[in-house]
Amino acid sequence: MPMPSPEPSIGSVRRSLLSRLQEEIHGFSRPALIALVGSNHPVLYTTGPDGRRVAVVAMWLGDSWWFVWGRNGQDSADSPRDVAAVLAGLPPADPGGAGKVRALFSRRPRARGKQVAQTASGALAEVA
Repeated sequence: MPMPSPEPSIGSVRRSLLSRLQEEIHGFSRPALIALVGSNHPVLYTTGPDGRRVAVVAMWLGDSWWFVWGRNGQDSADSPRDVAAVLAGLPPADPGGAGKVRALFSRRPRARGKQVAQTASGALAEVA
């Protein structure tokens, strides 16, 4: 019979991080709920300053955990209070923290080599 791992599962770590964030968001009198709690992929839902729904996930990247939301929202999971402030539309307690954020989405794949583009006249042109 296999022994259970003493390490917490990735789902339990994500739930724990999102629960901490949920508490901080509630501290700013903002609504927040966690969906898919029983899975390894929980999602926190809250509303942004504009009233739109925002989904937040916790993910491991490199050597640390990150909160990721929207198209380019991201911040280290080390400071859930600062993340809650940003989600509530307030300045973070540590304004220098933004410099620690990695550009998670800046390295998207790009086409390499010569490309062929179609001109307005319909002819094909080579693009360097």
